[in-house]
Amino acid sequence: MSFAEVFLRVLFLIGVSIVGLLLGKKLKINQKDISTLLVYLISPAVIFLAVIEAPAGYNYYSFAASAFLLCSFVSLCALIIGKLIWKDSTAFLFAFGGGTGNTGYFGLPLAIGLFDAAGAALAVFIILGVNLYEFSLGYFLTARGVGTVKESLSRLMKLPILYAFVIAAILRQLDVDVSGVLREGLANFKGAYSVLGMLVIGITLSHISKLEIDWKYLIVSLFWKFLVWPLIGLFVIWIIPYELDVVERSMIMLMTTVPMAGNVVIIANQLDVHPEKAATAVMASTLLALISVPLFIGMS
Repeated sequence: MSFAEVFLRVLFLIGVSIVGLLLGKKLKINQKDISTLLVYLISPAVIFLAVIEAPAGYNYYSFAASAFLLCSFVSLCALIIGKLIWKDSTAFLFAFGGGTGNTGYFGLPLAIGLFDAAGAALAVFIILGVNLYEFSLGYFLTARGVGTVKESLSRLMKLPILYAFVIAAILRQLDVDVSGVLREGLANFKGAYSVLGMLVIGITLSHISKLEIDWKYLIVSLFWKFLVWPLIGLFVIWIIPYELDVVERSMIMLMTTVPMAGNVVIIANQLDVHPEKAATAVMASTLLALISVPLFIGMS
């Protein structure tokens, strides 16, 4: 995989966000409606299918569990630092974004295009762990910025992605054969997952009448994403007690160096927690990823 190939694939995803920006200004699209569709329909469908179709083997689940635990730990570290910097709900937004990256809308298309079937399956389960963090602890932390613990837990328990994962895992454990027609239908959600996720970043930016950049939030978030997370990726590769192949090393570096998560914008929109700050930071990190992602993957 060459620098040029990765560069062009990243450029395409950035182009989708720019299209969202232009369409949002021209057609006045409501980004909250798209965010709601992603949270309550498309993401659960993608997660359900990913678990059902995953190749047999314990290691895939271990990657998902490791990704979930790592994201949760890094997020709590970000929360501690965020509370030292901000005294309002921005600290909770930073904590959510600090624990994740755009592994799904951004990383998954790259993984499918750059790696073989085994590499793509590995990516899916890492993304599964990341998504479980985003829609559990991450969602809870963001909701804490606008509500009590009880209210945040109530919102969390209404998220269908958690139930989609549990149901799919139970069906696999019981060896229940899911209809091929259902699988084919759910497969259509994969493309929508990535395209709508990148579009909503641009659409959110299009609704900002006057761009007032929170430079503190932007700089701290970019520092965390492009210095802290790559170092975490290198550390993970170093501490794993067996020799990783090229695909495994590249996958870990891809998933730890993707830009800020599109779900930061989606959930910030849904909960109305500084969506303009989230969208500005996510777009800035996505533009930087045009160079950083090809470089970091090449280093692995």
